[in-house]
Amino acid sequence: FTDWLTGSVGAIMFFNTRSAVLQTISAINFINFKDNNLFAAAKAFANQKQYWADFMTLMNSDFLRERRGGLRINVNEADIADMAKKGGVRGAISKLLELGFLPTQIADSFAIASGGSTFYRNRIDTYKKQGLTDKQAEKKAFEDFRETAEESQQSSRADRISMQQASPLGRTVLAFANTPAQYARIIKKAASDLKNGRGDRKENISKIIYYGVAQNLI
Repeated sequence: FTDWLTGSVGAIMFFNTRSAVLQTISAINFINFKDNNLFAAAKAFANQKQYWADFMTLMNSDFLRERRGGLRINVNEADIADMAKKGGVRGAISKLLELGFLPTQIADSFAIASGGSTFYRNRIDTYKKQGLTDKQAEKKAFEDFRETAEESQQSSRADRISMQQASPLGRTVLAFANTPAQYARIIKKAASDLKNGRGDRKENISKIIYYGVAQNLI
């Protein structure tokens, strides 16, 4: 029954252009109050040659290629990709459903790469100022970029899926609410950190305001 339900989600998402367009607004999730604030991001974007070079680096990274090729966008889509490997009529139908996610996959990668390019470049500069070599700075900046992306984006990574999302009931109830669930968890953690004096106070407040209000308005 759960497999059938997952397949029905695929049918609804088949070349769903609205989903693809909505996917792009997550590009602004990479803006912060530190090294990739609005002014720093605008400055990095103004250097168009470097920006698009970084964009292609991220777009063709193993991380984003895996999200597109393995459908690692959320639990339901990852399940459909796995189902397609089983072969037979069911496998063929699942494969068609998998191809139907293409617009959403491309928009997902575009949002992460376009929003992450300024973050990636500014984070490299931050690490280089701390004395790291170019290669070390690029490696650490990419790790930060990936963690930032997967904190707020839908993911099928085991350590990013809650028990609710993994359960049969969760797949039913949260089939179209994985992103709000991710945002709610970020808000909850930021509120808990704020209450207990953990981390940067300004950053925790900004997360609550951004994910609780700004993203919803957009």
